[in-house]
Amino acid sequence: MSRSTRMVSAALLAGLSSWAQASILPPNDLYLEDNQEMIANMTEAEFKEIIEGVVKQYNEPAAKYKATIRVNALWTNSTVNASAQQMGNSWIINMYGGLARRPEVTPDGFALVVCHELGHHFAGFPFKGTSWAANEGQSDYFATHTCARRIWGEQKDVNAQFRAQIGEFEKSKCDDAYTVQTDRDLCYRTAAAGFSLANLLSKLGNAAEPRFDTPDAKKVTKISDSHPAAQCRLDTYFQGALCGKPYDSMLIPGKKHARGQGSLQAEQESAKYTCTELDAKEFGLRPTCWFRSRLTLKN
Repeated sequence: MSRSTRMVSAALLAGLSSWAQASILPPNDLYLEDNQEMIANMTEAEFKEIIEGVVKQYNEPAAKYKATIRVNALWTNSTVNASAQQMGNSWIINMYGGLARRPEVTPDGFALVVCHELGHHFAGFPFKGTSWAANEGQSDYFATHTCARRIWGEQKDVNAQFRAQIGEFEKSKCDDAYTVQTDRDLCYRTAAAGFSLANLLSKLGNAAEPRFDTPDAKKVTKISDSHPAAQCRLDTYFQGALCGKPYDSMLIPGKKHARGQGSLQAEQESAKYTCTELDAKEFGLRPTCWFRSRLTLKN
C-alpha cells in the first residue's frame, strides 16, 4: 500500500473511533496481497456501477430520515475491507478496490458487501449498543434477506441462470422455503453470492472453507456484536436468503425506540420483519452462533 493510499485511509478514520466496528471485516493485512494490475472479477467501471446500483435503492429510505448517502468509491485503495460511518445527516459507506479485486469476491458478492454496509445504517435491531449502527450479524442478514431482494428481485432471467450453478443441498433448502420458481431463483443467486464472501472470510481467518451443510453449532448466551466466524456468516447469509418474510425498506426497526434500541420492545419491532421461531419456522432465522432471541422459549 502506497504512502498516499495510507493517508487516504487515515483521513477516513480520523475523528471516528467507531469506524472499525462498522466494517465488514476486522482489521487485516490482506492489502499486502493486492495488485492493481491483477486480473480481477470486476473492472473499475463495474466496481462503481455495482455500488451505484445498490445505493440508489436506498436514497429514498435515507431521505425519510433526513439523511443523504455518501459513497467513497476508492478503487485504487488496497484496503481489503468496507466500512460505514455517520456524520450528522451524512450516512457514509467506504468501498475499497482492494476488497473488490480479491479473487474470492464475485460481482454479486461485492454487491452484498455494499448491502452489508448499508445494513449498518438501515438494518435496525440489534444495534451495537447505543450506537447508530446495526451490528455485524444483523447487517449480514439484512444484506441477503432485504437488500438482495431489492436489487435483484426483478432480474428474473439472470436469477434463473443460478439454477445450474448452485449445489444440490442449498438448492433443496431454497426449494423448501419457496413455492414460486422466481423466488427460488433469487434464493439460489443470493446463496451463491453469500458463499463468495464466506470464502474470503475463511481466508482471513485461516479457517476451512465453510459449507452450507455444516452450520456453526455455537449458541451464544447473548447477542454478539463482533464479526462472526466465516461459517457463522455463511449461515447468516443463507438464512437471510431463506426468509421470505416481507420487509418495509422505509423503516429501521428499533431505531431510537422509546424503550431503548436494545430493549425487548425493539426486538419485537424487529421480529415483525424477520423470520423467528414465533412464526413457526425452522428456517430463515438469525443463527444462534451470534443471535440470541428473547422472544422464544427454546433458548
